[in-house]
This record gives sequence, C-alpha cells and structure tokens, in this order.
Amino acid sequence: MFDLYTSSTPNGQRASIMLEETGQPYTTHWIDLSKGEQRKPAFLRLNPSGRIPVLVDHDSSGREPLVLTQSVAIVQYLAEKTGKLLPEDLIKRARVYEWMQFHATDIGATLFTCFYLQRRSLFGLSMAAFILRRWALGLYHHFDEQLAAQPYLAGPEYTIADVIVLPGALAQENRLRDYRNITRWLEDLKQRPAVQQGLAASSRGSSHAE
Repeated sequence: MFDLYTSSTPNGQRASIMLEETGQPYTTHWIDLSKGEQRKPAFLRLNPSGRIPVLVDHDSSGREPLVLTQSVAIVQYLAEKTGKLLPEDLIKRARVYEWMQFHATDIGATLFTCFYLQRRSLFGLSMAAFILRRWALGLYHHFDEQLAAQPYLAGPEYTIADVIVLPGALAQENRLRDYRNITRWLEDLKQRPAVQQGLAASSRGSSHAE
C-alpha cells in the first residue's frame, strides 16, 4: 500500500499517473500549495525541501516504510518494483532514460524557473522568463521529430518516458498546437483510463487503484 502526498502540478501528476498505470493501491493526500501546507512541520518531516510529490511505500523491502521524493525517482521506482513500462533490454531502457531526462532537466527545470521569475514584479525578470520559456518550448521540436517516426517517445511501446513528459506537455498544450506529432501523442494518451484517473487523483485526496 502506498501513500501519495501530491497536488495538481505536473510533478504531482506524474506520480499519480504511474500509480494508476501500474495498478497499485494507494491513498492520495492533497497538499494545498496555495495555503503553504508543504511548509508545515508534518509535511517537512517527509520531505525537508517542502516539495511534492512524496511517495510512502509501506511494503518496501526495508524494515521501515520507504519515503521517496522527486517525481522522476518515484516513477522509476514504481517501474522497477512492478516490472511495468520499462524495457528489459539495456539499449531500449537507455532510450527511455534519455527522453525522460531530456524533458525533466532541459525543459521542466527551465519552465519552473520561468514560473518563479514571473512571480517577481521587476520587468527585467519578466523579460528573462519570457526568453527562457520561448527557448524551452522550442526544445519540444525534438520531441515532435521523435514522435513523427514512432507512436511513443522511446519507441513503439508506451513507457515511463511518456509518463514523465506527459503532464508538463499538457500544461503547455495550447502553446504546442503547431507540433502536429505531439498533438497526436497527447490526444492518444489522454484517452488512457490510467492517465485520466491519475490526473483526477492529483486534484483530491482519496483511495485509488484498489
């Protein structure tokens, strides 16, 4: 059984989608970021950095429940624990890691910086955010080219690379309309029941996949 502490952000959505895709029983605990609940002592005991998501695995191989932070690590852990959405072949698995890290580091981190800068009132910072966002969105060109040749990011099979990239791409969907292959990929993935359930789970606290 898992406990997921999350909110309706791309990072939080990655974790809940992956729990749904792997069919794991879990309870979501919704953290209201606007009220600063991520900075309360109870949450900071789980993650001292005050960031969501946090996954608690009560059935880990250790003596104590595993408390895991960082959305990419959570998705990868669930894939390895369940043997789902991660190829056994080393080369294929390396491609999965390549595409999911491309988005998480080059695009996701940059867009988070834009969000932070836009909350500042100084014009110079707002302009910097605009330039960074335009650069990050331009990187989706590589994803569009990749999806022109195959249905999913890392090949013919749906993998954790798709799970990692999907929520961030959904958040920028209106800005990505010119990327025809990304648009097709998004529409396909939005039809997956686990994706729909995972997106819904990050918006409220309840039990899922039981």
